[in-house]
This record gives sequence, structure tokens and C-alpha cells, in this order.
Amino acid sequence: MQQRSHRPLLGIMVTELNRELPFGSSDFYEHLTYHGATKGLDVFVFSPNRIDWKQELVRGYTYVSERQEWVKKLFPLPSIIYDRCFFNNKESYQQYRYHVSKLRETPHIRFLGYGLSGKWEVDQILQKDNTLHLYLPETCLLTNGTELRKWFRTRSDVFLKPQGGSQGRGALHIHKIRSAGGISSYHIKGRDAHNQPIERDFINFDSCWFWLRSLIGMRPYLIQEFLTLHSTEGTAYDVRSLVQKNGRGLWESTGMAVRIGKPGSITSNLHGGGTAEDVSSFLTKEFGDSKANELIATLAMLSSRIPPFLEAHHGRLAELGIDLGIDTYGRVWILEVNSKPGRSIFARTHNEKARTRSIANPIHYAEFLLHKKLS
Repeated sequence: MQQRSHRPLLGIMVTELNRELPFGSSDFYEHLTYHGATKGLDVFVFSPNRIDWKQELVRGYTYVSERQEWVKKLFPLPSIIYDRCFFNNKESYQQYRYHVSKLRETPHIRFLGYGLSGKWEVDQILQKDNTLHLYLPETCLLTNGTELRKWFRTRSDVFLKPQGGSQGRGALHIHKIRSAGGISSYHIKGRDAHNQPIERDFINFDSCWFWLRSLIGMRPYLIQEFLTLHSTEGTAYDVRSLVQKNGRGLWESTGMAVRIGKPGSITSNLHGGGTAEDVSSFLTKEFGDSKANELIATLAMLSSRIPPFLEAHHGRLAELGIDLGIDTYGRVWILEVNSKPGRSIFARTHNEKARTRSIANPIHYAEFLLHKKLS
């Protein structure tokens, strides 16, 4: 049955999962449906590979609050699209590419924002800003073993991460141990592509590189300067800053929280078993009042400077999760920028105001784009 609606439609575009309700984050989308209704928007969830282009209809799911369940229906193509597609590999991206390109080219459809490319492309854009450049760790593409060997000529530690990964999957720390005889061994610690912990030792560089190649396969990776981003207790942590467009189409800071890694983990991602804390109290505990205030000012400056600069070089964006590191010397680093951020940190830090705003903002911005289009 087709959903007949005179109200504007907001389609949440997702990658399809092989299960009864074929998408994740259903709680988040339920809340979006509620906020959408208050603004006169009908919200539904769809996968781009379920579009019938001949009839311009798509099979999707809408949340019916009276029945407290998701219901499958046919919808016209939406006026506004909120892109929440996550691709684990090139193959899954190829399945959707045709439909996503066609949606982008359809004149009456607007995207809230266009997903950022890989970490390398984002790094190259941010390097162009003389201020942001100072906060970026040295990074290059991992093309071959010679490149990695070259890095170890001048340092004992490097950090490797997949160009398109998220949630700490595939992140590796390699430590070079120099022996008295001049032959170096290598210790690797991190997580594999399935987010499982890894720890291995190698007697020389060649055996280390051979194992790395088999682990990484053809996935594009980055080599990055290793930063000591851990607390006085020795646990890895970073700061997640969520920045979103509001109902006036302007960037605003929704909130920040510290993400603390599981003991022994090299990353602070919540999916790896981490926890979240309030920024101010955590940094005061680590650095004292005065330094904490200085750090928060720097975090706020970077959070306001990155979004408009990235958008100017990339195209429309709706929200960004900016991951910022603070090393043991109290220096701030830009670690990563994500155009499809999660918002569970605010529930974990019991910041109800930021949590509600983080869910409502995409709806407010959708309303802004819709009225802008109509006028």
C-alpha cells in the first residue's frame, strides 16, 4: 500500500541489514519521527536499493507510535534525505552507488548533507587552513613496506588506521624495540576489522610487514604520527565534539564529551567497550583548572572553525562529529572528522539537553532547507 501524504517527506537513507527490521539505530529514528511530526514532517526509513525508478516509489518503514512498531509501506520519493548509510567495504558501496547518484541528480530532492570522503581526503582539505594545519598529526598514505620502514628510521612508534574505518576498527600501534645487537623487533597492538583485540610480536621488520599485508589486504591505510593520548591513569581518551546546523541553517555546537577507552585499549571508542565523561570535570582532574579552561577554549575554537572550512571545500554538510585528542603535554590534535556521527555520548554522560538537541537538530535543519527551497 502506498503512503499518501500531503506533508513533506523526510527519508532517512540507510544501508540494509539482513534481519527482520533491516536497519540499525531504530531508537534514534523513532525520536526523529516524533520530532518530525511536531514540525509537520513525515519521516520514514528506506534503503536506496528499494527504489522503483519507473514509478518513483520506494519501499520503506515508518514508525507508528500508537502501535509502537515499524510498519512497511510504499512511499513517494522524499523531498529531503538524511543520509545515514554506512559502508564497510567497497563492494557494499558499489551496490548503492547508482541509486544514491540518481537521488542526488533528482531536482526536487535535497540532501541534508553529503557524506565526507575518506580520512586522507579530509586531512588534505584541513591542511589548507594555516591555523588547522598546526593541529594535524603528520600523516601519509601507506603505499608499501618501504614507506613504513622509512618512518621507523626516525621514530620508535607509528599509528596505522584504515582510510574508511570507524569505531576504532583496524587501528594499530606498532612499536619498534631496538636491541643491543642493532637488530630491531616489532610489537603490534590494536584491533582487527571485526573490532577484536590483536597483539603480536615480530623478530624483524620483514616478518612484521608480511603479517600486516595479510591482515590489511587491499584496504587503503594511513600511517600517522603516534600520539600519547592517555590519561594519568594510562587509559586512552579523546574528546568528541558534535557540531550541527540549526533551524536557521547555521552551525552550532551541540555538545562535547570525553570518551575513555577500555583499560589496555589503544583507542577510546565506545564500541570497543569505552565509557564517557563530562569534558570540564575530566580535564580539570587531568590538568588543573587553568589549563583545563585553556584546553576547552581551544576545543571550542576548532569545533567552530572546522565545519565551515570543510563545507566550503566539500559541499553541503549537516552535522559533524569531530574527534580531538589531547596528548600528555597538553597539546590538542585533530584526530578525525565524521559526517555521520553517533550521539550516544550524551546519553552516557546524562546530558539530556544535548541529547535532545542532537536528535532535534537534523529535523530543524530539514525544515530550514524545505522552506528555503519553497521560497
